[in-house]
Amino acid sequence: MFVTDETQERSPYWLSPGIDVPTREEILPGMRSARDLFHICDEHAEGAFVPTAAFMGNSPTWRLDVLGDILLDIQRAQQHAAVELFRELSRKNSEVGLERQLQGFRKACEQLGLVLPENVEALIVLDRQFTGEHC
Repeated sequence: MFVTDETQERSPYWLSPGIDVPTREEILPGMRSARDLFHICDEHAEGAFVPTAAFMGNSPTWRLDVLGDILLDIQRAQQHAAVELFRELSRKNSEVGLERQLQGFRKACEQLGLVLPENVEALIVLDRQFTGEHC
């Protein structure tokens, strides 16, 4: 997902156009916190979504709509993390061409068991164009 709305406020984590994370300003008035739905283990870097009985008690249409919204925000945060990790790793191998950097990046992420966005290469190329790095 590429965020192209220029009126949207940037987060403090903004990297380049389309590479940002959701902000509190995007939360609609009246939204409540759903603390019992997401679980994170800091020590093992694991996370889980476990729907509550209250969540499951809503209609399938409601659940699909809410989950779709959540997925879009999670995808944005995943894209951000992938581009930021690529930036970190590519600094260590700046003399290597982009194609080899991307291959090494994918291999390292695979070995670590990290799930990358499907469009990670396109995001990285766009980010590099924005930051003025050579492709």
